[in-house]
Amino acid sequence: MLDPDYWYKKGAAHYSSGDFEEAAKSLKRAIEKDPFFIEAWHLLGESLRKIHRYSEAVDSFEIALDIVPHHPRSWRGKAIALNELSRHEEALESADRALEIDPSDARSWIVKGYAFHSTGKFQEAADSYDRAIEIEPLGSRAGRAWNNKGAALDNLGRHDEALECYEESILIDPFDFYTWNNKGVCLIALKRPEEAVESFTKAVEIYPEYTTAWKNMALALKSLGRDEEANEALERARELEGE
Repeated sequence: MLDPDYWYKKGAAHYSSGDFEEAAKSLKRAIEKDPFFIEAWHLLGESLRKIHRYSEAVDSFEIALDIVPHHPRSWRGKAIALNELSRHEEALESADRALEIDPSDARSWIVKGYAFHSTGKFQEAADSYDRAIEIEPLGSRAGRAWNNKGAALDNLGRHDEALECYEESILIDPFDFYTWNNKGVCLIALKRPEEAVESFTKAVEIYPEYTTAWKNMALALKSLGRDEEANEALERARELEGE
């Protein structure tokens, strides 16, 4: 009879290859053989989260935490899943628990910032993203934190500071189409529509199916009196939504 480690390793391999459905199946087999296998419960939660089964993911993380209450990655995973379920106050509590155990985890600070942002606490969100940047000043997480901080500052009307954040994010990851789009929105707020068009153009060059950027480009072009181009961009967005 195959032991739980076999099924866990098989699930982990599926997870690493992006086959999250198969990962969940294997991890459930591991748990059947060892119901107290904390890492199997945790990775099952992560797998379920990846396939958007967020309520089940929360359940898995909670069982992991029943087994080992001081497991920061499960608190963080639970916070991420709760954010996806729009249960942001609970997500804040879970992120805080993760950070009590491991305050040096940049990802947990980003998750906490997202929860703050989603509840309209934009300054607290920006502060959380700052903590993530302090911990990991380079790499993809820093890029995300700079982008998210920019979005929080935009919501506070601090568009010049937001623009600086987007520039920092782009320096780290010049192929993040979300940041190029956000930069364009910020430039519109700063009444710099020509530059906004350039940012939206860059976003759709990276990800041609990005309907939000096409719509935003249409608005910027319209404000410049470039109606024909604006109509073309809007038509492209409609085509993508109809596909």
